[in-house]
Amino acid sequence: MAVIPLNTRVMVVGSRASLIGEAKLKKSGRSSFVAALRVVTCLGSLFLVALLALGACAPQLNAGEWQCPSDGGTSTPAVSTDPVAIPWSTGFEHRFCDYTELAGSCYGDSAYTIVNEPHHGGSFSAQFAAIGENSDQPMTRCIRQGQLPESAYYGAWYYIPEPLTSAGVWNLFHFDRGDASSGRKLWDVTLVQGSQAGTWELLVYDPVVTGGATYRSPDHITVPFRTWFHIVLFLKRAADGTGAISLYQDDMLLAQATNLKSDASKFTQWFVGNYATKATPPDSVLFVDDVSISATPPPQ
Repeated sequence: MAVIPLNTRVMVVGSRASLIGEAKLKKSGRSSFVAALRVVTCLGSLFLVALLALGACAPQLNAGEWQCPSDGGTSTPAVSTDPVAIPWSTGFEHRFCDYTELAGSCYGDSAYTIVNEPHHGGSFSAQFAAIGENSDQPMTRCIRQGQLPESAYYGAWYYIPEPLTSAGVWNLFHFDRGDASSGRKLWDVTLVQGSQAGTWELLVYDPVVTGGATYRSPDHITVPFRTWFHIVLFLKRAADGTGAISLYQDDMLLAQATNLKSDASKFTQWFVGNYATKATPPDSVLFVDDVSISATPPPQ
C-alpha cells in the first residue's frame, strides 16, 4: 500500500463525483482514509492537540466548501463551455480555485488534497490518491474544460513516490469531448510497463485515427520515481488531416505523429491526476504541480 510521506502536511481534503458520468462508488474504507489524512495534519504533539482544541488546524474543508477569493462581482461568472484563454497555469498556490473559478472541477473516488511537501514550484502541490481495492473507478483528477485551443502544449509536473508492480490502466492525462450526448473519449497519456522489470514508460493513445494508434519512444525512455519529472503533450486538433501530436518528457521528444485526422470539437475536457485500474498494490499516491496550457513549450 502506498505510504504518504511523514513530512507531508495535508491542507485540503475533498471528494466529488465526476461531471461526465464516471461511477463514484462509496466504500466503507473512504472515511477512515480521509480521517487518517486529517490526523497527519493536526496531530503530532500534545501542543498541537491543544491548538486543535482552539481550532488552530481548522478548517479541514473539501474543495467544494473552500471559499475561493471573490472578484467583487466585477466579472461574468465562468461557464464550462467558455473558450480557454492561454497561457493558463496553476501551481495549486490557490488550492483548487484555479480550476473551480473557471468552471472546472476536481473529483474522485478517493481523497484529493493540497500538500506542502513535496512540491515543484511555489509552496504547494496536489496529491491524488487512487484507492483501487473493490473499486471500479479508482481515480482522483482535476478537469480544465471549455473550448480548448486548436493548437497548444499541455504540461504538468509529476512526482511518483513508488512505482506500481502492475496495472490494467495507469492514466495521467485524459482528454474527452464534453458533449454528454457523444461521450467520446479522446487522447490519453498513460504509463505502461517498460522493457526492463520494474520500469514504466509514457505512451500516448490516440483513439481518433481509424483503428486507434499508440505513440511511444522507440528508445524506451523510462520515467523516474521519487523525483519530479515534466510531461508535455502537444496537440494540434484538426479534422482535415493536418493534426499533430508530440509527447515530451523533461524536454526530450519521445514520440510524434503528423498529418492526422484529429478531433476539433469546440468543447473539450482535459483531466490531470491519477487513474489506476487493477493495480498492484491496489492503492497509489502521486503528486502534481505546475499544470499549464500554452501556445509555446512551457519552461523546464
